[in-house]
Amino acid sequence: MAMLRLFFLVSALTACLGCIVEVMAADLPRVARDPGAGLLYYAQADYALETNRDIIANPHICGAFFQVIWSEVEKQDGKCEWSELDRWIKPWLDAHKKVAIRIMWSTSGYWPKSYYKTPTPKWVLEKGAICALHPPSGTEIPLIWDPIYEKYAWRFLEQFALRYGGNPNLLFVDVTPGAETNPYRFGTINRRDPGFNDVFEKLQASDGRSYSEELWLTTLKEWVDASARIFRSTPVLVTLNVGGLRGGSRMGVIGEYCVDKGFYVGQNGLSGNSYPAPDGTKTASFAGWSKRTKLFFEMLTASGQRTGTLMEVMKAAERIQCSYLNVYPEDVVRGTRGQPTFDPAYEEALAYGARVLSLNANPQPKNGTQP
Repeated sequence: MAMLRLFFLVSALTACLGCIVEVMAADLPRVARDPGAGLLYYAQADYALETNRDIIANPHICGAFFQVIWSEVEKQDGKCEWSELDRWIKPWLDAHKKVAIRIMWSTSGYWPKSYYKTPTPKWVLEKGAICALHPPSGTEIPLIWDPIYEKYAWRFLEQFALRYGGNPNLLFVDVTPGAETNPYRFGTINRRDPGFNDVFEKLQASDGRSYSEELWLTTLKEWVDASARIFRSTPVLVTLNVGGLRGGSRMGVIGEYCVDKGFYVGQNGLSGNSYPAPDGTKTASFAGWSKRTKLFFEMLTASGQRTGTLMEVMKAAERIQCSYLNVYPEDVVRGTRGQPTFDPAYEEALAYGARVLSLNANPQPKNGTQP
């Protein structure tokens, strides 16, 4: 009897210690990695493999930002092929630069590469996960609340974290659920097909649940929680948008939830005329978050008529207290000496941007309470 009581006592102590260890791990801070701010070369699509040493060595660029499409990496269940991503990264690491990586879950078939039509591996759909098909663009849009989809997508995050999460050369990983927290790519699909939201809203996931605003917000929080569990010490980014299919913007609610977890936040689509008013709602939100975490922004497009001059974009980044700015590759090339399209005005803009962003390198994110 005494031995039995001792056994239960030891078991209880072991369970208690396990809880303590779990809580301690949950309270670990995500420490920002050096450099804590800077300009990133947007290594998208045809620019993913950069071999021009002069461009990589541009003194105003701290590293490169890559995009990963799940279906291109895990083509077979449980077997991830990282060799292409490693090949993209290597020239930058060899030059003592840093990298950031976006895992892109929801894409648009209107984009130029064929793999943008099918971001979800075929085998995930064969296991029963449901995607919405947008026929005009051929885009398969994942229902990210589908439990089968979640199971394997989160496993993919774990595989990514195991391979890259502890690498100090990884500045952060962008895990944004959905399409910048939207259910799909509004910019290309809704603009051409405004009635598609009615179709999307009715589609049921494998467990019978269809879209609702409450379900979507709950799902986004679930994805943030899962990412927080998986990336316990790796800096993590979520880029924000309206965060729903209908109704008003939920950007503030979602952003606050992410910042409370210790995540970086930001937006894609920065142009020279972005955030002109310091008292604007979005500007005020980002100003508050900048005191607690780091902000990431991505240019709308390469500089030009829609986006403004590169210097105008840099001043917009300065206004919004941006830490990391994703710069289109064409603009970096034009700001790099020795290139056929070199323009001193672009070099001046890159130098200005690198200087003003460096002022936002020091604030450290708050410790997020991990689930």
